[in-house]
Amino acid sequence: MPLADLSGQALARERLLNMIAREQVPQTLLFAGPEGVGKNLAARMFAQALSCRKRVGADACGHCPACIQVERRLYPDLLIIAAEKQQIKIDQVAEIREFISFAPLVGERRIVIIEDAHKLNPVAANALLKTLEEPSPTVLFILLSHRHSLLLATILSRCLLLPFVSLPETAVAEILRGLDLTSEFGEVTAAGMAEAAAWSGGSMGRALFFLEEENRSWFNDFIGRFSRLPQATPVEVLDLSETAAQFKEREVLFFIMRSFLHDVLLTAQGLEGAKEDAMRISTPSWRAAVQAFAALPEPRIMSIRRQLLAIEEAQGINVNIQLAFAALFAAVAAGSSDTV
Repeated sequence: MPLADLSGQALARERLLNMIAREQVPQTLLFAGPEGVGKNLAARMFAQALSCRKRVGADACGHCPACIQVERRLYPDLLIIAAEKQQIKIDQVAEIREFISFAPLVGERRIVIIEDAHKLNPVAANALLKTLEEPSPTVLFILLSHRHSLLLATILSRCLLLPFVSLPETAVAEILRGLDLTSEFGEVTAAGMAEAAAWSGGSMGRALFFLEEENRSWFNDFIGRFSRLPQATPVEVLDLSETAAQFKEREVLFFIMRSFLHDVLLTAQGLEGAKEDAMRISTPSWRAAVQAFAALPEPRIMSIRRQLLAIEEAQGINVNIQLAFAALFAAVAAGSSDTV
């Protein structure tokens, strides 16, 4: 797909096309922004445009052999690295170093895309840094992250940051209406699309996840139970922690919990109606749960949020996620989350 088809990211799209048109492509790019807003797709589109032999202006034609190979992830000068069990490890950086040690086979450069770059473990991050300190003119690194603040400052200093933004709920709904969803989701009603867009938090990835009514129902129930934690019994606390720990889509789970506490803080501060501080999720049941939780003292809400972020960052380190959730939820119920 050409960059012209990248929806909702006009600034990023134009900057990437200008880099190609002016032949001023940096050696290390960082695509930073929320989850599921098109960073991965944009990275592959950019790789396609750079590798295309029949460009239309600065953009990919989308039809030549190089374009097709990039789209199918079969292009010999493209390497895509993804986290394994919540970490990017030293052996994957070794794979990168071996890949870039060879000259490009068919194109002008070798392109390395690192998904969720913030998941580099310390050893891997330091090894990557050494690689970035010795750049080759025939290598392009594209790092993708929705939590780029977790990257080493020395890695950040070697990247040109390209910001990606959350999509407006209306844009998510419009994109969904333009997709052929029948083969994967069956018949999707207009109401189902609207509700998925409302739950998405501006992310197409999450919108597709929430097209499944089962997923929307699960999170409606979970957020309702989470909002009642201040009045929960020990049995209810343990039950909810087990439910959270067993949920497989953990990135979505943490996003929803972070968004809930974000909206709770806005409500507690009386800012939920401000345009620049709009609530992330907009369903009626969500607003009711937010209102209930926002009755807690603001310092306590902020403490809960800090502890949740600490648990999210501890993923991939040797941590028992169920015990971590149980400790947090028990502290919320006891009114002393500072002790988690």
